[in-house]
Amino acid sequence: MTKKAELTKKFEGVFSLLLTPFHEDGSIDWEAYERYVEWQLSFRPQGLFAVCGSSEMKWLTLTERLELMRRAVKLAGNTPVVATGNLEAPKLQQEELKQVMDTGLAGVVLVPPAGMGVDQGKLADHFAGLADIAECPVILYEWPLVEPYAIEPWVYSRLTDTGSVIGIKDTTCTMEGIMGKIEVAQGTIVYQANTPFMLEAIRQGAKGIMAIVSAAGAGSVLDFWRAASLGSAHAEKLHRELVYLDALLRFGYPSSAKMLAALQGVPMGSTVRSSGVTTLEAKKAMEVWLQTVKV
Repeated sequence: MTKKAELTKKFEGVFSLLLTPFHEDGSIDWEAYERYVEWQLSFRPQGLFAVCGSSEMKWLTLTERLELMRRAVKLAGNTPVVATGNLEAPKLQQEELKQVMDTGLAGVVLVPPAGMGVDQGKLADHFAGLADIAECPVILYEWPLVEPYAIEPWVYSRLTDTGSVIGIKDTTCTMEGIMGKIEVAQGTIVYQANTPFMLEAIRQGAKGIMAIVSAAGAGSVLDFWRAASLGSAHAEKLHRELVYLDALLRFGYPSSAKMLAALQGVPMGSTVRSSGVTTLEAKKAMEVWLQTVKV
């Protein structure tokens, strides 16, 4: 096994997405964040994805993002923490990335700058430049809140061949898009963001999960991952439960995920800076889901 293959192996599995708890006035509830991170770690995920779409990273300042990373890294100990490291304007991203690296992350996640994906060659060059200065493994992320966000398979292949890129969070939400990346860069990690195709994708060679169901349902996601990895028939039942949860969380995500975490004893309000507020109907549905998975 090559050195890069050994490193990549350490990043396989479930990387649970982290939410950002806010007080009612919109400021970050740091005490709730630390207790939430500890709760996530109690399920023993393979890693944590701090400062991601679910963290409402678009609505966080650089100072806030860096502090979320530092606290997650400190609490996680030997559990790898990754986070998005290039949200500033393109001309500022190299300096931003240097600050992000100082937080102690195990890996950095790169997203396409708005508009740049129109020219996939330019996007590939931009990612390559950032990957060259990153002092850790790099994961790409097709973040749906930029346009265009798609990363073509040939771009992914080129970056995994020549740089420190070891994986990608695919959000094409199609088996064609997922398989396109798996086939051109075997040995890398194509993380699944899409829950309905998750089981099929793992059976076809996907090696990781970064999905919204992990933000407040990490225990179920990890049970599913273990069953799917072993080829157990039980994975099909667990997958159905996650598909149901995925549908429920879309009632005002990420507010809905914060409510689900609170229903499980995590002291967290459902306030968000982004749009979307969950409803009492959604709360009741999630209570039923929790009762169902406990049976």
